[in-house]
Amino acid sequence: MGFIYKDVPAFQLKTGDVIAFDTNFVNNVDVQLQVELAATTANGGETPALPYTTVVGNTQTPANPRGDTTVGDFDLRFTAQAPFNFAGGGLIIRFSNPSASYQTDTTCTGDLVGAPATDPSGRFVERFYTDTDGLPPYPASDPNNIAAFQLTIADVPSQPVKKKCKKRKHRAASAKKRHCKKKRR
Repeated sequence: MGFIYKDVPAFQLKTGDVIAFDTNFVNNVDVQLQVELAATTANGGETPALPYTTVVGNTQTPANPRGDTTVGDFDLRFTAQAPFNFAGGGLIIRFSNPSASYQTDTTCTGDLVGAPATDPSGRFVERFYTDTDGLPPYPASDPNNIAAFQLTIADVPSQPVKKKCKKRKHRAASAKKRHCKKKRR
């Protein structure tokens, strides 16, 4: 299954960052799925531009693996195991390869909180499901219940900039107070 979005801002998901989804019911089995991302060939289109990038393997147990009933807390939190650079525009999030225990769960009680394609944000396009290869054309899809997602991306700490002191060449300029401190030995 998967979800298609449009007009998604550019981002750089790094190993250790978080991709989260919101559940509105508690599931009876831990959710363990392979999570894959791909840009689309057209903004909001259903064709991936490049092969999918697996950012989470199906052996990972996410934070709060069975979900909860609190809407808006993005409780199902997966830690990225691989980076993904996205230039912005159309995005597909695909779930595949469920773990052995999750594959036996037929209740699907841990529904994801989502929105229809008519959502005022204009970013939700389509969901697809029961697809054998995860590639278009999708045999079952609709414009409803498109999962909301949240990225928690750690900022890369910036390196302090070392200022270089410029020596003044002119006598008049040398009379002015210098802004750099001399090293003492």
